[in-house]
Amino acid sequence: MNMMKRLVSFTMSLCLALSITVQAQSDAHFTYFSEVENFYNPAAMNRDGRANVVGSLSMQMRGYTNAPVTMFVGANTALPFWKQRHSIGVGLLNETAGLFTNRRLLFDYAYKIGIGKGWMNIGIQAGVMSEEFNGGKLKLETQNDPAFPSGQERGTVGDLGAGVLYVRDIWYLGASAQHLNFPHVEFGKGQGNTAVMDIKPTLYLTGGCNIALRNPLISVQPCFLAESDLDFYRVDLSVRGSYQYDSALFYLGATYSPGISVTAMVGGKFMDVLIGYAYEFYTGGVGAKNGSHDLMVSWQTDVDFFKKGKNVHKSVRYL
Repeated sequence: MNMMKRLVSFTMSLCLALSITVQAQSDAHFTYFSEVENFYNPAAMNRDGRANVVGSLSMQMRGYTNAPVTMFVGANTALPFWKQRHSIGVGLLNETAGLFTNRRLLFDYAYKIGIGKGWMNIGIQAGVMSEEFNGGKLKLETQNDPAFPSGQERGTVGDLGAGVLYVRDIWYLGASAQHLNFPHVEFGKGQGNTAVMDIKPTLYLTGGCNIALRNPLISVQPCFLAESDLDFYRVDLSVRGSYQYDSALFYLGATYSPGISVTAMVGGKFMDVLIGYAYEFYTGGVGAKNGSHDLMVSWQTDVDFFKKGKNVHKSVRYL
């Protein structure tokens, strides 16, 4: 829904070809936010000392023409020296909705310090954001109308973010902010008509834990994501029930977003590869039949190459 709000607002600015400022909520949303958390928070790396590669595809409001499609691919790892205190990551986002395309290239760095019985990551994020509008695909009654863009308009700007993450025993809590430099994207430079998009900072709060039950094969993982730019806000409350035997894992889960949607999730982990599928049922006017499909694949491996033998890791996601 955030993407549609941006789509309508920005289309009006380009069609009128005025030099105006559009306040836009620009961040993508993924049902598997706990697996792509370093997209929201650069400190959400090195949780269990393993390298992680993840891809997520979100196909929103299916059944509608030119509905939003969002893809994120990222990788992060703790460096295998200096006691794994340093972590680095990279990510690529591609988001399309109608005639709009949003791309972001992200670079993350985090430093790990011990605090009490837990530890904290302090992270920074730097990247490049590209916003595009394909005016050549506009269907107009009058061709070559000067009031409408006839080609592909593009604006590129730098982007900054920061965050912290605290982990202790079986739980974690993180806070972050994106677009701290108030990115200012201009379209149509030098063509007489300029449209401007000002992107506001967005705040995030995440948390979760891993609850072991009496049956050692079964555990429960509740987690949440809260986001706001002080105008728009969204809260996702999620829980998974997991069954793990040896290296294989199977889970069922659900997410509730008050006033927005209810989501069902299913997935499993085999040979360090975690696969998940989710369907989001909108509770508003969009309807359940026009929900969103989310796919996620994640792979993890050890990064401490200097130790002999196989490392044993425990995660706050899965014990």
